[in-house]
Amino acid sequence: MVPVLIAIALIAIILVATVVAFYFNIIKWPFNPVNTTQPTNYGVVMGNVTDLANNPVSNVKVSVGDQNSTTNEQGWFSISNVTAGSKELITFSKNGSVTTYKVTDVQVGAASFIETAISDVGATASINATIGGTAATPEGASVTVDPNSLVNSQNNTFTGNAVVSMTAFDPSDENQLNAFPGEFLGVSAQNQTGPIKSFGFMDVSVADQNGHELQLASGRSAQISIPVPTSMRSAAGGLGTCPLWYFNPRTGTWQEQGYGTYSPSLGCFVGNISHFSTWNYDILYPAAYVSGRVVDSNGNPVEGAEVKCWGRGWYQQRWASGETSTNINGTFRRIPVEVGVLFKYQALKGGHKSAVLDIPRSLTQGEEYNVGDILLDAPLVQITLTWGQNPRDLDSHLTARLNGNTTFHVYYSSKGSFSSAPYANLDTDDTTSYGPEVTSISRLRQGTYRYSVRHFAGSGTIETSGAEVNLVIPSVGIYRFTPPAGQPSGTDIWRIVDITVDSGGHVAAINPINDYVTGGDESELLLP
Repeated sequence: MVPVLIAIALIAIILVATVVAFYFNIIKWPFNPVNTTQPTNYGVVMGNVTDLANNPVSNVKVSVGDQNSTTNEQGWFSISNVTAGSKELITFSKNGSVTTYKVTDVQVGAASFIETAISDVGATASINATIGGTAATPEGASVTVDPNSLVNSQNNTFTGNAVVSMTAFDPSDENQLNAFPGEFLGVSAQNQTGPIKSFGFMDVSVADQNGHELQLASGRSAQISIPVPTSMRSAAGGLGTCPLWYFNPRTGTWQEQGYGTYSPSLGCFVGNISHFSTWNYDILYPAAYVSGRVVDSNGNPVEGAEVKCWGRGWYQQRWASGETSTNINGTFRRIPVEVGVLFKYQALKGGHKSAVLDIPRSLTQGEEYNVGDILLDAPLVQITLTWGQNPRDLDSHLTARLNGNTTFHVYYSSKGSFSSAPYANLDTDDTTSYGPEVTSISRLRQGTYRYSVRHFAGSGTIETSGAEVNLVIPSVGIYRFTPPAGQPSGTDIWRIVDITVDSGGHVAAINPINDYVTGGDESELLLP
């Protein structure tokens, strides 16, 4: 009996030890590609913001749901903890600039990348609200306000001087086209949704002298003239009239309301609006469709990329995965495009882009055209770092010891390369609080990669910085790290995680380190 009890006790001890070993990552399941805690259940939204000359814009507030971020000096932003959902509205705002919006799909365990342009307010003019009047720009944009038609937030008639702000955009210019709010999809007066083409869009806002918003009284209207680009005036004249649409920031959609008449002498469409916001002269166009696949330079499919098609006055884009394809084959289907015109297309993911390609011929209505493979070397791993006001400067450090004893160190003074060895790059570096800093790896090689953060400058500590690191690995998930409590005095490096890659170039293990060390000469950042 005693030997039996001893045997049972030994078996129990072995089972407990095995469970503990698995828990602390001592033993690895052969069929489990990643050994760590479970990935987070949210998505990340990142991207960059430029002006109409394609220069980066800093200090732009970026909001999605109840999450906010601010662009860094290179115009980059990153927001984590974003609840997954389709058609999520992203808001971009800055004092003195026109607020704009983009729409994206947020997926659990994936990073969405958004690019947009933001414009300074084009022109302002003062009118007497009691008398009414017209505010105009040298380019021909104008707003005419009738007497006693403005009300304040309490819906009382406003009688003072009102400041009219107008910003007209040229949809034939690719940079200005990128400032178009939302998507190039509209809901018609007949409640039909379809692709739209813009002949000109304009943001209009009216405020009192203290900046408080004014609106049109119920039942009143204002006249709006939006210039048509010279290259599109012949087509505009052929239309004669054009539907008028407004962007609804609550739903993220364009809604048809009224129409405008083309004036050849002004080179504008002229019509009446019921409220002040962003307005657009658009037509629903008959569509053809584009399909294809995104692959890397080794011929492997790229999942989670976006494919963008654009022509004069419109663009459309779609994920290279999701509703019409699997998540692993990199295909995309039925991006709506304008019939009868030549247009361009491009794949992008994580801030990295394919070459811009041209469609070889115009398409016919209803046709689905396969463009074949689009070559894109996209990030296989992307790491984002954000933090608070202090310390002023935290720095990202990626080191590696690869098979054959090859080593590298990517950081602010050696930013690496995405297209050649070490196939890792510091995409953006921030030295003035908040971040983000983004590090991308385009090719994984056998060995171990280590990511660390160093306190470079400014008051406070890493522990109190509010720092957050998100490790994004497509098809695996997002892993979130925050500084552990109890940072020892004098330490300046937070060693975060080791990523082990197998001989096939796949992530085999994610092993958190999560400790603090001192490394004035940066030797502690390097793998032993």
